[in-house]
Amino acid sequence: MKIRKKITLWISGTALLSTLAFSSIIFFELMEEPFKFIDKEMQYMTESLMEKMKSQTMNKGRYDLSHMPYNPDLYWIKVTDKNGGILYQSALTQYTDIPPSGNKTTYMIERLIPRSQIRLEQDEKDDVFFRVMVIKTELDGAPIEVRIAKPIEKLEEELLDLGRDISLSLALCTLVIILASYKLAGKILAPISGISRMSKEISETSLYKRIPLSPNQDELQDLSIALNKMFDRLQYSFQRQKEFIGNASHELKSPITILMLSQEEMLMNEELPSSANESVMKQLDTTRRMSHLVRNLLDLSRLEQQETLDKKTVNLTVLMDRVLDDYADLLSAKNIKIENQLPNDLLFNGDPEKLFRLFINLIDNGIRYNFENDGFILIEGKKTNTEILLKISNTGLPIPEEDLGLVFEQFYRVEKSRSITHGGSGLGLSIAKKIVELHDGAISITNEPRQLIAVSFSFHLKS
Repeated sequence: MKIRKKITLWISGTALLSTLAFSSIIFFELMEEPFKFIDKEMQYMTESLMEKMKSQTMNKGRYDLSHMPYNPDLYWIKVTDKNGGILYQSALTQYTDIPPSGNKTTYMIERLIPRSQIRLEQDEKDDVFFRVMVIKTELDGAPIEVRIAKPIEKLEEELLDLGRDISLSLALCTLVIILASYKLAGKILAPISGISRMSKEISETSLYKRIPLSPNQDELQDLSIALNKMFDRLQYSFQRQKEFIGNASHELKSPITILMLSQEEMLMNEELPSSANESVMKQLDTTRRMSHLVRNLLDLSRLEQQETLDKKTVNLTVLMDRVLDDYADLLSAKNIKIENQLPNDLLFNGDPEKLFRLFINLIDNGIRYNFENDGFILIEGKKTNTEILLKISNTGLPIPEEDLGLVFEQFYRVEKSRSITHGGSGLGLSIAKKIVELHDGAISITNEPRQLIAVSFSFHLKS
């Protein structure tokens, strides 16, 4: 999970828990207040009833309750003595009975009272909620129990509506909090995203770039400084490595050339024994491979240290024809057929010298790893409105799938023994890739039908 989502979840979760806790407190407080008022009302009603009962005697089994603070018929009231005898009951008791509930002094109970009998604001199921209070007191010195209940169906519906409103408000608050948290997380992480983006842009060829420092003296500035120092060290190390390869290759070039000249001069001596002649020939082949390797190392070092190109308008078709003319004798000697399908004018704005070296490396690679007899090389190319596409295919043994992504690495060889036999240094494709990348292009290698190995590369045409 990305950090932005984590921050959003943490902020949203904290805010929602706080909102939920606050809403719950408010909701329960709002619920308790009406019940407190109802309990006080029933307590006051009970006290008034007791005063009436103490000051009067029943007339035909009834009390005169005309001056009570509230109409007794709006309440369910039952007064009983210690033996359960009924001393007084309100008119509402004829519609339902409310049994006592253990030792509880206040409780809620739901009873079924049809609307056809009496209207108490019942719901569609004719259910009525009562708030019940049990009061134990004395009448004329004898213990009595007063059970008084008030219908609160209307209050229950209002509380349910309040609960639904609070739930809807919480849902809306949740949506607003999540959106605000996501936006806030984006603002918090914007500098980190900038650092990440800039770090991705800094590569081996652009180690001179640095992450801009934040104007705030915060942890992000410390991170940027630490990364910039790391890039400084990397740039220094890469530069020293490139300089070492270039200097070492340059220093090796002269003694290897002198050694080759000495070996060739020895081979020109007709008095040299055949056994010695054969030994010198092997040494000369090894020295030539060393010379080829040193030359490739020099070329690669120059390409890595040179990030600018001497661009001119180049006809890639003419450039390829020059390369094929140079390799005509070798192609004929190895009996390799060439099919060049490049269009007549394939113009591109690039560095002629480096593009020439690119074609040399790819054709040379196609010759080295072709079949011993009846080999074939196919050269294709086309130009669109946005890019130039080229493909050089040669017959040969297919490259294992696990090696296809590695052949452009320096000194990588698919078959070590076969590479030594063919004189390969493992740098040809690395140099080719470097030249293509300097021209802002892309290169890849694939196995194709008819035992063909294809190197495809493209150059983007800037509008």
